[in-house]
Amino acid sequence: MSYDLYFKPRNDSFSDELFHSYFRDRPNYKCEGAQAWYGNEDTGVYFVFELQTEQRSEEDYDDDEPLEHFPVALNINYLRPSYFIFEAEPEVTAFVKHFDFLVSDPQMKGMGEGEYKAEKLLSGWNFGNEFGYASFLKDENNRSGVSHLPAEQLQNAWRWNWSRSQVQARVGESKFVPRIMFLNLSGSPVTAAVWPDGISVVVTRVDYLCVPRKELAPTKFFRKKEDTTFVEWDKALPVLLKHGTQNNDGSISLNYMTPPSDVVKFIQSLPSENRAIEGLSADRVLDREIYERSAV
Repeated sequence: MSYDLYFKPRNDSFSDELFHSYFRDRPNYKCEGAQAWYGNEDTGVYFVFELQTEQRSEEDYDDDEPLEHFPVALNINYLRPSYFIFEAEPEVTAFVKHFDFLVSDPQMKGMGEGEYKAEKLLSGWNFGNEFGYASFLKDENNRSGVSHLPAEQLQNAWRWNWSRSQVQARVGESKFVPRIMFLNLSGSPVTAAVWPDGISVVVTRVDYLCVPRKELAPTKFFRKKEDTTFVEWDKALPVLLKHGTQNNDGSISLNYMTPPSDVVKFIQSLPSENRAIEGLSADRVLDREIYERSAV
């Protein structure tokens, strides 16, 4: 299931080349044939704009598609975390404004035909997304293995990941700015950020810090054995605050070039990890509130 929105130029001045030239140099897009795929590696958000290259006859249309020709369609999947539409909306709004498009929106709670309305894109997708949750989760067999976290936690992670590259550019190479990732840790979904060997980082609150140890690997039989371990945020926080500055957004910037001795000792003292750990793609970690409303 997906949200589908159709676009046509107000003054008929549009072409395939204009479509490709618009998306070709726009960040996070990849043009493949008639499609312009948006995919943000930091946030995990994706959607697609697609050229409708052929004028079709009336019998070729689905019931929910516009009968007149709309040369571009947008497709955004449902059953996704709620922040998907927060990232998609500015992209859709910019696209419409650039080409002065009119739209056809066949979704319930959508904007209908005519002028584009950003607030209707948000409400229409949110309505359909919640319907997608309910349709999928009404079957108890589909609930097994579904991961979910509170919407506020997901949206905070998305905001951090969305701005991560800007923060990295601002601090330069002196500090590492890790993205927030999602993991299944012993059967529970958690957020995590990488803190390799205790290096200088800019990091925000997560459930766990993932600590790859190479230079600071534990020694066994007089040899270092590289590993990756995890430490809860609250256990690491005193060390982070001692050697860092808390920023206005709550993140912490560590203020050293090389790890001080107490940081080294802290990293080396962490126990080896023996829990089951599995990476989770961001698009499959759903909003807990919508999950709980739907799984009834």
